[in-house]
Amino acid sequence: MAAAIEAFSVHGYNGVSLRTVNDELGVSRNLLYQRFGSKEKLWHAAVDWAFGPLLDHLEAADDELADPMIRLRVLSLNFIEYSATRPYLARLVVMEGAVASDRLEYLYRHYIEPVRSRFIPVFDLLREQGRIKNIPAEVFYFLLTSGGTAPYGQNGVASLMNPELASTDETRVRLYAENVAEVLINGLSLTD
Repeated sequence: MAAAIEAFSVHGYNGVSLRTVNDELGVSRNLLYQRFGSKEKLWHAAVDWAFGPLLDHLEAADDELADPMIRLRVLSLNFIEYSATRPYLARLVVMEGAVASDRLEYLYRHYIEPVRSRFIPVFDLLREQGRIKNIPAEVFYFLLTSGGTAPYGQNGVASLMNPELASTDETRVRLYAENVAEVLINGLSLTD
C-alpha cells in the first residue's frame, strides 16, 4: 500500500500502472492485478490505507471537553505532525483535487469532509462565542491542510529554502507545527 499511495501521489492516477507498482515492489507483474483486479481498486485500497488512520488519529487527539481554542490548536498541531511523516496525503489531495472526478468524490466524501467535520464545530463554536473573526472555515482549512503541510508534500522546495524545514525530526516538526498553529490561531483570534 505504501508503494501504491506514493506512486499515485507523485505520478497521479493516470501516470501509474499496476505493472509499474509491481516493478517498484520487485514482485510478479501479475501480483497486484491478481490481488486487486484493477488500478481503480488498488487506488481505493491505497487511499483507504493512507487516509483512514488520519481520521482515527484526529479523533483520538480531540478532547471535546477542552476549551474550543485549545481544541483548535491541538487539532491543528496533530494534523501537521501526522502529515509530516506522510507527505503522500497532501500530494494526493493536490493531485486529485485539481479536477472533478469520481476519485475526488470518493476522497472528499470519505476523508476530506470527515476531517473538516472535526474542525468545523469547533470553529463555529468559537465564532458563536465571539472569540474569532468571521473568516470562512474553508480559508482556515486550506491554510492548515495545504499551507501547513507544504514543507512535507513539497520536500524538494523546502529543502532548497531551508534543509531544517524539510526535516521530519520530531522536534523540528513540532516547532514548525507550533509556528503554523500560532499564525493561524492568532490570525483568527479577536483581541480583547
